[in-house]
Amino acid sequence: MQFIKDFVRNLVILFVMVLILLALFPTMMSQVLQFYSLIFGPLAILMVIVFALPRRRRRRY
Repeated sequence: MQFIKDFVRNLVILFVMVLILLALFPTMMSQVLQFYSLIFGPLAILMVIVFALPRRRRRRY
């Protein structure tokens, strides 16, 4: 369940950042997003999944 929570949180963060940039610079950001989606789309999706993976925690006894 923690994986899903982290995954959704990361997706929301990315979505909000894109919305803010689109609101500030609509024409420039649309061109940039088209270019970057071709290049970094699969990489960004992979990074979101990797960052949402559960973190390993060590216990000290």
